Amino acid sequence: MNIRKIIGLFLGCAMAGAVLVGCGANSGTSEPSNSGPVKLGMLTNMNITEMVYADLLEKAGEMGGRMPESMRFDITYYDNLNTMLLGLDSGSIKELSTYQSIGKYLIGKNSKYQLTDFNKLKMADAFCCALREDDKELLEKFDVAIKSMKDDGTLDRLVKEYIENVNAGQNPPAVTIEKVNGRRNINVAVTGDLPPIDLVLADGSPAGFNTAVLNEIGKRINMNIDIVQIASGARASALSAKKVDVIFWAVVPADNNQVRPADIDKPKGIATTVPYYKDEIVHINMAK
Repeated sequence: MNIRKIIGLFLGCAMAGAVLVGCGANSGTSEPSNSGPVKLGMLTNMNITEMVYADLLEKAGEMGGRMPESMRFDITYYDNLNTMLLGLDSGSIKELSTYQSIGKYLIGKNSKYQLTDFNKLKMADAFCCALREDDKELLEKFDVAIKSMKDDGTLDRLVKEYIENVNAGQNPPAVTIEKVNGRRNINVAVTGDLPPIDLVLADGSPAGFNTAVLNEIGKRINMNIDIVQIASGARASALSAKKVDVIFWAVVPADNNQVRPADIDKPKGIATTVPYYKDEIVHINMAK
């Protein structure tokens, strides 16, 4: 090899090395492919802001061994699932946060949606009812009813009938809520647009798991349940103002990272029942 070839080879390697260093090859870290946080939609939380929730997700990601850039979110709260889906379809958000059973329903109904790998983090919520703290007698009745439904297998049966055995993309069965003359009526707020967990059909008929659970609770506490469909963001104020007696549902974190506080969805003056259902949190985006 002559001296010109040797010099040319050396210069070529040096230039290649400079390009690699300029791209961070020797920095020890990998730069995120997208410099900004992912725009994420989720239903309005009752007790913390979007910015606080975004910080909690980043901390949970760190504890779960996730790359920091994959857990940076710019969160937008929505009052219902339908408007959040419109945001995803239009590109206003890139992902939406929901639950595994709901994600299965949405993807079964429309193949344009897909799960992200967020579910690897194994974050979960336990579903509870929320009542005013001073309504202690009604809270105790709900707790006793839910515990008895766990003990006798009723909750497991309702999960299978209204969630697990519902065909992908199909609405869960409608539920006729028992009404008995002379019993006390209580107003229960539901969002009504989270199939198959919480659903009010287009004709106004309640359907799905939550309604079936409420119907059973009404029988056991000897009260009539009146369903009131209400936006997610209006739940807490409706309860505090005594426009409703119960919020069905509120959540308590049920994962192992212990990052999210127990009162994440429980404003001051509100108490929660024992949990009646648990589901993992998933993220959905548009399929490629």
